[in-house]
Order: sequence, then C-alpha cells, then structure tokens
Amino acid sequence: MRLIPGYKRKANPSGRDGDPRRTIPLNSAAWRKLRARVLAEEPLCRMCDQPANVVDHANGDPSDNRRENLVALDEPCHNHKTQRQRAGLPVIWGCDADGWPRDPLHGWNVAKKSPAG
Repeated sequence: MRLIPGYKRKANPSGRDGDPRRTIPLNSAAWRKLRARVLAEEPLCRMCDQPANVVDHANGDPSDNRRENLVALDEPCHNHKTQRQRAGLPVIWGCDADGWPRDPLHGWNVAKKSPAG
C-alpha cells in the first residue's frame, strides 16, 4: 500500500473513533449488526474483489448510515480510500468486470427519482 506523502493520522489514545459526526459508535451492538448485514450482502471488496472485512461510508460522512452509502472493502483498499479522502484527493473506484462503476454514489448506480406529477 502506498502512503500519501505528508499525511499523518491524528493520534487517538482511547482507540475509538472520535469523529463527532458518527451517529452509531463503532463498538456498539447496532454497528456490529449493521456491519454484519453489509458484509453478508456484499462479501467481496468493492474495489478489488478480495474478501471484504471492513464496512466504510462511501461518501466519507460517518453520520450517513444509509445502506447505499455503506460499502464493503478489504483493509488495504479501505486505508487507501480513507487516506485519499482525508488528503482531499479523489477516490478512484474503477469498474467491475461488466464495466459498471464500482462507486456506489456514481449516477449509474443511484436510483433515479421520478418527478412528482
């Protein structure tokens, strides 16, 4: 895994994610249940098709726990994605074998809402 030059993760002595935007604590039963559901529905990493072991917020907002925003990743891809987001760089998701964008927030993957009529 390549690291982004100049990026340093902030120390967190408690070992818990201290992001105040997080609506479900990482060590809670609610998060464990949601994480298990996502990994059961999506057992392979969204970026590289290796077995997934991390559930990530695709848009980087830990308060957005909508299912379409939660993606399964393996640890190296999660770390790479998170470093790029924190450094203000775009995340490169790529395409699957069928040519569909892997980015869950890509317009092709987001259901179109019909106009109120």
